[in-house]
Amino acid sequence: MEHAEKSSCGFEFRLVIRHDPLRMPPAAQRCEELGRFARLLENFGLGMSQWFVSGDSTVPAFDSKGPTVAFIQSAADDPESPIQFADVWNGLEGKGAAGLMLKYRKRRWSGFDFRAVEISGLDFYENVADLVEGALGIWPALLVEVAPYAYSASEKVFPDRPGVGWMIYLPKRIESSRVPEASMIRHAKDVSGNLGTIIVSEIDGYFDVSNRAHVKAANDIEIRLADQDLLPLYVEL
Repeated sequence: MEHAEKSSCGFEFRLVIRHDPLRMPPAAQRCEELGRFARLLENFGLGMSQWFVSGDSTVPAFDSKGPTVAFIQSAADDPESPIQFADVWNGLEGKGAAGLMLKYRKRRWSGFDFRAVEISGLDFYENVADLVEGALGIWPALLVEVAPYAYSASEKVFPDRPGVGWMIYLPKRIESSRVPEASMIRHAKDVSGNLGTIIVSEIDGYFDVSNRAHVKAANDIEIRLADQDLLPLYVEL
């Protein structure tokens, strides 16, 4: 799938998972977790039958019972590897393309990544914030970043810290008075019951990285958070 920066309505949704690196979920569990997120996307025209084993648009990833045997086999555990993964895509490039990837790591962050290009309904902040909250119901999260790839690559303020982009989730309660630059703040719990905050930079439409006002709003939030020690370094996650 092409990077989201190829479209003005494409973005990456990155979640850093809080987990015990000594307990790696087996392939069937990883595939089931991806299936739970895929079900959240059914409201946006991405039905379960539209997902395929990554790299092969002829092999369905899900059926009426859940992950297919072929999908679980594609994610088979490799005891020699420090990374265990599962990934699917919808077989498209460019407009309408979407992909999901889940990686559990023994020595580094584990994470979930969702990329989408011009998916109907995902240009409204409420729907994307709902997706963030839905993902928190699947994985205990240290961080969620939602932004066009170009923002994360070159427009955020601190290269060694997360970028706010369109929105960010941090696993701590942050009141709106502490981030007056934010357009919206929503408090949400993850699957472990930890309370955190979704901070949104733009609510009047899709976050456009070519719009300098949108970029400035996200940058200003990052500076405000960093000044209050609320925006962690990546090495602190």
